[in-house]
Amino acid sequence: MERTELNKKIGQNIRKYRLKIDISQENLAMSAGLYPAYLGRLERGEKCPTIDTLYKISCALGITINELICFDSKIDSSPTNNQAKMRIEEALKQIPDTQQLRIAEIVENIAVIIKEEKNQ
Repeated sequence: MERTELNKKIGQNIRKYRLKIDISQENLAMSAGLYPAYLGRLERGEKCPTIDTLYKISCALGITINELICFDSKIDSSPTNNQAKMRIEEALKQIPDTQQLRIAEIVENIAVIIKEEKNQ
């Protein structure tokens, strides 16, 4: 994939997720600590965002960086999965970091149990 095409796809995803939560470019830019004009250029695919910029935008949108750079329509068509991740992330923001690590361990253990049950 060419760099310009990649920039456009990332920009489309930024716009899609921004519109999904009904937030203006200006408000998203402010939440992410970016200039509104720069965010507009990103959405139009005119600029190439850094990892740091993608991180700031994804945090402001309440999604993962992976969701911004994922272009597979199969993954994109799972709003339930995205909603679950967003709910978990929002809940974790209210919990101290040390307890977040414990919760991560619990979730990992649950994933192992589910995987083992699936393989039986």
